[in-house]
Amino acid sequence: MMINYKNRIRIFYSLLAVMLLTAFNACKKYENPAQIYEEYGGDVNGKAVRKVLIVNINGAVGADIKAINPTNITALVKSGKFSFNELKDGVATDAGSIASMLTGVSSAKHRIVDNSYIPVKDGNDDHAPITNYPSMFSRMLDVRPEFKTVTVTSDAALDKYLIHADRSILAESDALVKDSAVNILKDNNAKVIMVDFRSVKTAGSRDGFSPDVPAYKAAIETVDGYIGEMMTALKGRKDYASEDWLVIVTTNRGGDEKNSKPGFVICSNPNFKEQGISKEGFNTMHFKGTATNAYIKNDNGLYDSGADKDFTVQLQIKMNASNYYPGFFSKSNGVSGSSTTGWTMFQEGGTYGVIFGGTNNGGSGKTQVLGSQIMDGKWHTITMTVKLSGIVRTATLYTDGNQVGTLNITATKNLSTTEPLMLGHKNVDGSSNLDLYGADMLYFNTALDAATIKDNIALKDITKHPKYSNLIGYWSIDEGGGGVLINSVPSGPNFLMRGSGVWDALGNDIPVSRTPQTLTDGTLSIVATGPDVTALTFYWLRVPVKSDWSLDGVPWISNFEIEYIK
Repeated sequence: MMINYKNRIRIFYSLLAVMLLTAFNACKKYENPAQIYEEYGGDVNGKAVRKVLIVNINGAVGADIKAINPTNITALVKSGKFSFNELKDGVATDAGSIASMLTGVSSAKHRIVDNSYIPVKDGNDDHAPITNYPSMFSRMLDVRPEFKTVTVTSDAALDKYLIHADRSILAESDALVKDSAVNILKDNNAKVIMVDFRSVKTAGSRDGFSPDVPAYKAAIETVDGYIGEMMTALKGRKDYASEDWLVIVTTNRGGDEKNSKPGFVICSNPNFKEQGISKEGFNTMHFKGTATNAYIKNDNGLYDSGADKDFTVQLQIKMNASNYYPGFFSKSNGVSGSSTTGWTMFQEGGTYGVIFGGTNNGGSGKTQVLGSQIMDGKWHTITMTVKLSGIVRTATLYTDGNQVGTLNITATKNLSTTEPLMLGHKNVDGSSNLDLYGADMLYFNTALDAATIKDNIALKDITKHPKYSNLIGYWSIDEGGGGVLINSVPSGPNFLMRGSGVWDALGNDIPVSRTPQTLTDGTLSIVATGPDVTALTFYWLRVPVKSDWSLDGVPWISNFEIEYIK
């Protein structure tokens, strides 16, 4: 048996590394927002000491846990809020998915991919600084240094990443991880104890991830037995009666790197009523302000507009405020005066339009065409086609299938730009905030004709579109959580979220391309994600959350406070 104990002396080296990284990235300065502290809740049932136990079962698939129904996990479900369909992160590696869980942000932000736990640079901009998103243990050391934390794992790379824990234990196997966790739970004053099990992923990667695979099922049941021993130790604590524990059992990722699957999360407390959480109705991203946007990291030229390419972009849109000039969908370098390269859909009060330019390619600068008034509290379908006929290149706009504007853009010559395809705020001469919803965004590598556009704006099954073979991008924007907008076109790139976006549950407030759903009265729509683990932990411990942390995770158990705050 090898158990390696470390303490805060190691933090000196981590802080030194952060200082060096900061110096490396000091070529640009960014505004440091004022700190905002949010205190959650009060004492629970007169109990002043809240604590959190996090149990991570690496590789456990949510549907498989539900099917196997292991004894001790099921007992936690009986006093828990839970989901067996936790949304997958954009990066399926161990380090990437665990970092999402422990930083509270998706991989689109923390950019940790491999087991070095060192974030990689943005492929679109080699000179861009790397934003550091510390783990929850580092955050607590900053704002709640009096909180003691303990981590236990058999993974050396993860153990090094968790350097900011007061006590980190590296064990040789899951069995020894369990032994260490039981000993810690019996008598330790830590606020957070995190325990990481690896054997389920090992069995699944070797023999297959299915409840019908004996080795995989046995590994889950063995870890479930470990959880039972840990819960016995927790409930046997001499101060248990004066403590209030939130037990989070989850997985950083279902399956493995080659076959990532939805995971699960269970939040258990003796005062919780058993209740599953799930997605209800339409759940879309609220693009609001100037810092919330989604971009495609690298499309390998797939969405390059070029000098002679025909293409069509279409999206469902609902404007929530009459703002002036913010771009909301673009493949451009923004607009400054008459200088711009690419195309930018923008808002002008309650009207939308598109700006074109080829400044950086020897073409003309800003030229624009306006669409129609769509600020009426309703969803609208807006479509833009660009078509080359002979030597003339023309852009045409349609609102709800009806042509509303056209523009000769031949003088722009070339719309190519290295800027990514982006949904969300784009600067147009210092434009104001954005406030809108988008859905069912389409990109065709051909210019659709007017009749095809008109006939298919309410199409519910995109595979039935007459030009489906020309569809190179389809993003429903209905994930309801996380930091990735999934491209449903095979092999098409996903959008990655930036900023502090909020997913809003709109129920049956939907565009024409959607089918109304039967909704359960009074049921909340909640989509569980990996980053929620950090947010839930901070919420339970009343850790003050700063706005510039830009957390993606949501402390959704706060919706049920009536059950445990008396």
